[in-house]
Formats: sequence, structure tokens, C-alpha cells
Amino acid sequence: MVRVFAFALFALGLTGCVTPVPQASAPASCAKGDAMVETQLFFGMSKPKGGTVSTARWDAFVKRDVTPRFPEGFSVIDGAGFWLDGQTKRTISEKSKVIVRMHAGNAEADQAISAIIDGYKAQFEQEAVLRVDRPVCATF
Repeated sequence: MVRVFAFALFALGLTGCVTPVPQASAPASCAKGDAMVETQLFFGMSKPKGGTVSTARWDAFVKRDVTPRFPEGFSVIDGAGFWLDGQTKRTISEKSKVIVRMHAGNAEADQAISAIIDGYKAQFEQEAVLRVDRPVCATF
């Protein structure tokens, strides 16, 4: 998955300029539910220098880095990522984890998410963590 991001960034770089994407904000209004932002974070479990992130190390990361920043709650989903290796032109697969979080879309939430991404990249030698933000209407 990490290589997908590197390839995507490389491809964007070939276009001559990259426009930053603005932070997502909650919808202006909802017919039902509350206006929120859904953030999905995609974490590759393979390490670039070999090996994988063990279940114990993932659980420790969630307990230490994620839970304190998302005390209201979040979901963790097991995934399988697939990406095209630019050198071999083969589709590669890797186990992944997806964290889904509903939040207000404010600066505090953005800082918490950025800290989680930075922490994962540093602890597990990752080049990138995919972040997807979208406005939603949610009812609990």
C-alpha cells in the first residue's frame, strides 16, 4: 500500500504541480442526523525493510496512540490492500488495518489524526498512511 502512495505522488509530480486538498468539513445541514466528517485511515501492515507489524505491536499502537486521541470512539477494520508495483508491473497484496472515525471536522480533530499518522509512520517505518475525509450525516 505504501508503494501505491509513492507511485501516486510520483505520477502527480509528473503533471508539474500538485494542488493541496482542503480539509473536509461537515455538510452544511442534514435532513436526518448530525453533520460530521468521516475519516478513514489506511495502515499497511508490511514494513518496507521486511517483516510485518505484529498484532501485539498494532494493539499497543492503538492503545497508546489512537485511543487517547479518539476517546469518543472509533472502529478498526481488517483489510487487504492491493497495489501495482511500478517496477515489476505485478499486483502486490498486503494486510492492512482501517480506522474509521466520525468527528466534527475541526482543527483539534485534524491535529489528533495527523499525530496518529505521524506516529505510525515513525514507529513502523512507513512512507505513508492513506487518509480519506468526507462529509457525512450520522445518527447514533
